[in-house]
Amino acid sequence: MQDDEIKILAPTGGMTRRRAMVAGAGGLASLFLAACGGKSSAGGGGGNASVTTKKLGTEIEAGPLLMANWPDYVDPAHYKAYTSKFGPKTKVEGYGSNDELIAKLSAGGSNYDIVVPSGGYVPEIVQKGLAHPLDHSLLPNLKNLQPKFTQNAWDKGNKHSVTKDYGVTSFYYRKDVVSDPPDTLLGWWQLIPRLKGKSINFIEGSGETIPLALLALGLDASSTKDADYKEAMKLMSAAKPAITNINSTYIERLGKGDIDVGVGWNGDIARAADTAAKKGVEIGFFVPQDRGWYWTDEWLIPAASKNPVAAHAWINYVLDPKVAGEEQSYMGYNTPIEGSLDYVPEKVAENPMTAIPEDVLSKYSSGINTPELTAIQSKYYGLFRS
Repeated sequence: MQDDEIKILAPTGGMTRRRAMVAGAGGLASLFLAACGGKSSAGGGGGNASVTTKKLGTEIEAGPLLMANWPDYVDPAHYKAYTSKFGPKTKVEGYGSNDELIAKLSAGGSNYDIVVPSGGYVPEIVQKGLAHPLDHSLLPNLKNLQPKFTQNAWDKGNKHSVTKDYGVTSFYYRKDVVSDPPDTLLGWWQLIPRLKGKSINFIEGSGETIPLALLALGLDASSTKDADYKEAMKLMSAAKPAITNINSTYIERLGKGDIDVGVGWNGDIARAADTAAKKGVEIGFFVPQDRGWYWTDEWLIPAASKNPVAAHAWINYVLDPKVAGEEQSYMGYNTPIEGSLDYVPEKVAENPMTAIPEDVLSKYSSGINTPELTAIQSKYYGLFRS
């Protein structure tokens, strides 16, 4: 085996990387603080954890450190640097959805040491007894985490998780294809049918497409009302004949200029736009100024980890400002680590696709996954895909 074995598993359907956090649409601030109330408080703190907190030793296990992560979601140089510094080799497997990850954890055969669920799925993982409590004595760099990310509604106090990064989902486009881009989500949905014949790619998952349609109509992104979904379906159904691909693997194609318009994640778009610019192709990304869709991804140690001290060492390592800054430079996504911007090139730190002002982000929706929401979104997304 190589020091960094990356085994990418084929997605098995279901909900995708950004599917989490869909049950509270009261705005971003309500998710940072569980005390703000609203639907998002339902999952605060992780509920009924069945794993007993206990103090770990300090000796790092021999490993290897087995990680389940989204594809191409860590700078490969940091896997090697971690091994050089701490000893354990890293092995990385990919997965295609939060549901797939939880199924693997529930089956008990994976023995992952580190996983990266989206924030809204953390309570479910904890409530099922699948999360190892964090030993903060092994995470001295936790002091570098921005204070608001210590108060996430899904895990207040970082008992089981630490935010890796965060971003938004929206429309992107080739500027030579869309010369007069709409300035609202509704305008984008209405434009898509008129672009039939162009290369249009949407990312996979009910929790990606449906919230954008609901928000475009001024509706609650976490609605469980059939009437709201029927209205959203009108927008989605009108756009569907023009959509040429529904695929969450799109960075390379966009970087080559092979996609004209799509829905994607801002860090991915920023990376692809940088590549496309070298080929003379300009890519734009629509940042809603009023209602938008926000998410985080989290570092979490599974209960079945065979190397929990080594896993803590990994989390502590990526909480270092320099490492976090290098991660942001590689991925494009903002990292919530104080001082990390000192290590991020200006063109990345000030990229308008990712450097979204706090006063804009505070208007965005996000939330926590619930069974009721999953059921209704799956129902209507199934109708959309069929």
